[in-house]
Formats: sequence, C-alpha cells, structure tokens
Amino acid sequence: MTSRAKNLTHLHTTLGVRSLYDSVCFCNRCGLCASACPAYQENPLEPNSPRGRNQAMRLFLEGKLKGKKHRAALRALLTSCSLCGKCVQVCPGQIPTPAHMLEFRRLLNAPLLPGSLFYLLRLRETSPRLFNFIVRTGLWINRLKILSLFAALPGLSWLKHTCEILPKQTPKPFNAPLQTRPNFIYLPSLEAEFFLPEMAYSAYHMAAKKHRVAVWKNTASGLFEYLYGDIRLAQKTVRRLLLRHQHTGNGKLPLLCDSIDVYHFLKQAPQLFEGFPAWQQKAQHFAQHVIFITDILPKRFKTIPHFENPVLFMPSSILQGTSPALKAAPQILQTLFKKNFVECGYKQAGTIAAGYGFIRGSHANAYQLQTVRTVAQNQAQAVFVLSGLAAMELGCSLRQFYPSAQVRHIADLNG
Repeated sequence: MTSRAKNLTHLHTTLGVRSLYDSVCFCNRCGLCASACPAYQENPLEPNSPRGRNQAMRLFLEGKLKGKKHRAALRALLTSCSLCGKCVQVCPGQIPTPAHMLEFRRLLNAPLLPGSLFYLLRLRETSPRLFNFIVRTGLWINRLKILSLFAALPGLSWLKHTCEILPKQTPKPFNAPLQTRPNFIYLPSLEAEFFLPEMAYSAYHMAAKKHRVAVWKNTASGLFEYLYGDIRLAQKTVRRLLLRHQHTGNGKLPLLCDSIDVYHFLKQAPQLFEGFPAWQQKAQHFAQHVIFITDILPKRFKTIPHFENPVLFMPSSILQGTSPALKAAPQILQTLFKKNFVECGYKQAGTIAAGYGFIRGSHANAYQLQTVRTVAQNQAQAVFVLSGLAAMELGCSLRQFYPSAQVRHIADLNG
C-alpha cells in the first residue's frame, strides 16, 4: 500500500465518516465553543475561537483565503490552537475542530514543530537504537546541568523548554522482563519509558498481575508523525504496529496505552487508510484491541493516596473530546476521593500536551498560567491527568508558580 496524500480527505467522526469539507461545514457557528477555548479566553478575537478557525478553513477549502497575503494570519490562527479538545466536549454537533486544524496545518505545509526536534522524534521509528542512545546521552548531560547550553546552537532552542520540563532527578531506565509467550501487550509512551519510568512500572505491574505482558520498548505509535508530519509518515508507522500486532498472538492480544493521546490516535487509526479497504480492515481489527489504563485499574484498591485538600482532574486530550476512557477516569476518582474530588469544568483551563509547548510562537506559557490559576482557585493538592507529557508540562508550571500542588498520572493509583 502506497499513499501519495499528505493529508486526510475524510475524517471518522463520532457521527460517521465525512469528507474534510463536509465536516468543517457542519459547524453552524453557534459559539458555544468560544467559552471553552483557552485561546479565546486569552485573546477574545473571532479567529481565536474554534468556530472562527472552522470558518477560516472552510473559506480556504473554497479557494477564498489562498495566497501569500493570508498565510501569516492563518499561521497565527493555527499556532493559537493547542488541540486540547475542550471545544469538542461542549459542541452539540461534536465538530472535531482539533482534527480540522491538523489537516489545515498539512494543507498549509505548516508542521509548526521545530525541525530538529521532529527529526529526532522520527528516529524512534527509523532508528530506535540511535534514538535511545541520543536520549540517554541527553539525560546524562542534563544531569551535569549543561544541556541547556546547547540551546544556544542554531535550531536547538527547544532544548531550553526540554530542560524545564524534565524531571529534576535523572530517572532510572524502565526495564521489564522478556516474555516469550505473552497474552498482553504494553506500549509505553515516549515520556513513560524515558522520562517517567515510575509511571511505566506502575502500568506494567498493573497488567502483570493477571497477564504475561510483552513490552514493546522504544516503539513509535505514529502520534507525533500524525501531529507534526504528513499522513504518509503516520501510515508507515501505524502499518508497522498493525503487522507486529498481527504476528503477536495472531492479532488477538489487548494492547495497553498509558497516554490518552496515543490511545485516541490508535483508536482512530482506520481513518488513516481511507481508500485502502484491506488496510482499513486491519486497522479496525487492531483498534478494537487498544485499551487504556482505566480499563485495567483494580476495582478495589489496597491503598488509597490521602490528600487533605481537593483532588482535581484535568481531562484535556487531543483528537477526541469524549471517549469511554475520559468518562471512566473521573468516575474512578470520584469513588476514591468522594467529596474531596473536583472535576475541572469545561470553562476552566486544562493541560496542554502532545508537544504544544515546543511550538514556535505558541501561546503555551499563557495557557499554562491559566491552568495554574485553575489549580490555585480550587486549592488543589493533587492534579490527576491522563498523559505523561501533560504531567511534565503542568508539573513544570506548578513547581514555579504553585508548588503546594503535585501532578499525578492516573496510573499512579496502582501504588
């Protein structure tokens, strides 16, 4: 299978398969999304609202906003969107605005992520051993407190933000025993495997209580290729996963994700293969076996973390504003912490994830300050999130502005 397309022409939405143009046109400009959008709250201009972005894309597809004179304004529109998905949560028509913005990036050839960072992340797919060596070496250099000095080199300014969000102590590598006859697969996210190994260990041991777990170490999911590259790169990476899953337990084994963003991406993998029925069928079969941490959390917990002050849940995630995993997480936390539990409202700022903090000219700092204000207003002692990268981003801001609160991934509930 070979695809020449750099972007998707059809989206698999909650209301069915739609062409990209039809999906954008389904926005009726009601404006409910504006109150939930962190960009609009920060700067209440129409282009910063989800409906404004959808209308701009519709006009672009109709050929009314093409040309160099509109490019700067369209790029500013794209960089203001953090793909947080809050607009989808409040939209009566479940318009997938984050997915629209991803395709808009590709149509404008505006990947936004710094090129050197993107090519480094691509090494996890093209040369895993080299990627592992570079990351381990970077962590060692960071321990010497000199990694930030390299940020002054051309094209490496993103290293400054990397040093800010990395754990203060060098994490021990995540290692799990080899399993020759597995009946379960764990796909650790990049951040869990390399930067938050305690999260990876928690997810692994949770699954290992009942299963023989095979860990697919240093394995790209295709998420970053999908977010910051073109569809061909994402297709290639996901095809590898499909074939590997098919050859492991005859394609019948559950595949566990510890990142809500990776989970949503793999659940929507069939849309990557629109027009290729055989591969789309493989992707549909694969997606049925993808599960999230909330699916394997124990029904009864031997130990429950104790917090004197409120426990806050921030459900921000890309690609899909509503999913069973997003609904299950607050129910679990409500059961555990009862009256001490507070769910972040749709009008309150949520965490950013999936590399938005590295986008040049982004509003990441302003969005994170909104999030810190939300934590402070609720006087939260702990904030639970569903993505390791979100935990790293938010943890950095809390250490600086509100150190009395801590960030916890929901996998930490396993103890």
